[in-house]
Amino acid sequence: MRLSWSTCLLLIIAQGYSAPSWTQPSQIDCAVSNEAEVTMVGLLGAHQHISFRGTLLYERAGSRQFIDVDWSAGSGEALLRRLNRVADPASEAWSPAVLTVARFCDLLRFYVPRVEQGRVIAGKSTRRLTLQPRDTLRLGYIVDVDGETGLPLGMMTADPDGKILERYEFASIDLSGENDALINPERAIGNESIESDLRGRSVLPGYYVVKDHATPAAFVVTDGLATASVFLEPLPPGAVPGEAGVIEGATLAYTRGVSVAGQKGVLISVLGEVPMVTARLLADAIRPTNDDP
Repeated sequence: MRLSWSTCLLLIIAQGYSAPSWTQPSQIDCAVSNEAEVTMVGLLGAHQHISFRGTLLYERAGSRQFIDVDWSAGSGEALLRRLNRVADPASEAWSPAVLTVARFCDLLRFYVPRVEQGRVIAGKSTRRLTLQPRDTLRLGYIVDVDGETGLPLGMMTADPDGKILERYEFASIDLSGENDALINPERAIGNESIESDLRGRSVLPGYYVVKDHATPAAFVVTDGLATASVFLEPLPPGAVPGEAGVIEGATLAYTRGVSVAGQKGVLISVLGEVPMVTARLLADAIRPTNDDP
């Protein structure tokens, strides 16, 4: 099971919740001007300052798992124990894609934040933050945020049509660490604005390359919330050029075989928390030539 960045956000929706209907929002300016945007800044920065241990429930595609999570803000790494698989499971190290407050202004261009009173999760009161996509290139998120620290305690992911894809929620959690998530939002953005210059080159509206590898040929893109990895390899002998895609929960696995004149061809694979249209556009961004290996 692949765990996305939202594993440390987590969530499960209360019974009777109806899927949201994403509508076209109005234009906005990059400024922390309301409660929803303040909550969004806290969400983006909390994991950098708050360490925690807890047990979460993870549901998707009719399956459910309980997972122990031990997150260290200092190391930026989590230890996971999947409690449903084997007796006395071993810990697995996991380094998620890093959220950053420096992405706030970018994210406001592509998501509309809304906030309301949330549910009680793991004995803590929450505020529900809805991040509505402004286009069809990204998924939507509904996050139940701890009212004191800004740490997400529950989350669900929805496709552009509002269909719920994945749900997470902490059953129990023990928080520790400095409560810097409550610092002034404007100051938080100012302190981290230099990071926006390191976000990488743009490949799609709102998506930037943040990692790339020569061997094997691969790169990682993110819009600050969603993340996708793109892999390139020779097209297997006898394989016919074409495309295929499989969606499990919020994770899409997409492949496309591309013929190249005088070459064996290229197999492009996209794995990530993105809609099908985004995976296709990422594959379109690859321009194989006769000089490609």
